[in-house]
Amino acid sequence: MTEEEKRNYLKNKEINEMMERNAKLEAEKIKLLLLGAGESGKSTIFKQMKVIYGKTFTEEERRQHTSTIYSNILTAIKILCDQAAVYNMVSKIEVQKSFELVKALDENDAITEDVGNAIKALWADPGIQEVWKRRSEYQIIESVKYYFDRIDVIASRDYIPQNEDIMYSRVRTSGIVTESYEIDGAKFEMYDVGGQRNERKKWIHCFEDVTAIIFVAALSEYDQKLFEDASANRMIEALDLFDEIINNAFFRKSSIILFLNKRDLFEEKVKTTPIRDTPAFSDYSGPDGDYDAGLSYFLKKFLARNKSGADHQIYHHATCATDTKNVRVVFNSCKDIILRENLKNSGFMDD
Repeated sequence: MTEEEKRNYLKNKEINEMMERNAKLEAEKIKLLLLGAGESGKSTIFKQMKVIYGKTFTEEERRQHTSTIYSNILTAIKILCDQAAVYNMVSKIEVQKSFELVKALDENDAITEDVGNAIKALWADPGIQEVWKRRSEYQIIESVKYYFDRIDVIASRDYIPQNEDIMYSRVRTSGIVTESYEIDGAKFEMYDVGGQRNERKKWIHCFEDVTAIIFVAALSEYDQKLFEDASANRMIEALDLFDEIINNAFFRKSSIILFLNKRDLFEEKVKTTPIRDTPAFSDYSGPDGDYDAGLSYFLKKFLARNKSGADHQIYHHATCATDTKNVRVVFNSCKDIILRENLKNSGFMDD
């Protein structure tokens, strides 16, 4: 063997060893795919994972969220003002000066103390509250109530978003966002993908080797319509997407974990909006206003979509994605399942 042949041999050997090491690391990595229809709260789960297991938000990162929070608030309050006009209820609004001030604002404006006072006055107005009660009839992010109730703090001159403020902020996911974590010595990689219909074709075939799918569905949206299709019920869309995912050949080896999310909003909504009043769920036979009965009803709807039966077990939890403690407890219980399934799939553990 010539010197050049020796060099090439050693170089090839080094490359092969490096590729083997990388393949081993890739095989050991636990890949989690977050799925769900638009507005289900999956991106909030994604942010919570960063708070719980990743690096904390720097002050600069917190400040960068301020403009998003301002925009979420202004977009929502302007929607309420617009809907008041649609429902011919402008004359019922008692704080007309605040109404006119907000109408003149742009969604990208800053929230000063004066603007904050106007939003606070509008949110307390009986006319705007009537419009809010009809929110299932138009598109608005329900969780914005958190910001309206906290407007004094947000409108202060020295406001810096806290973790919970960031959890409630909303930017529609487009494409694929990835974060990596080390949890109890195991490497986790989590993917968040766009949930709107037009986003799905970009990702549905890309993740056949994921360890687990965390599917997020919003319990509270049983009476709401899709952002991208005002004729489609959000819960039916979530059920259909869940059906598509769990019965997809790409994911037959992946663990399925169902998060029935927005349980806090659901618990409040069922007190005033009976489930059976929504035509798609007129078969609901439980008592009105009963959280547990409603949760059980929708859980059965999701589990019934599993065509593989016991061969593809579905783990499920009721969640509140904006509650860090709840997400921590839920993910800790899921983590054991995920690690066990990963060992099975790697051949280190018997079924």
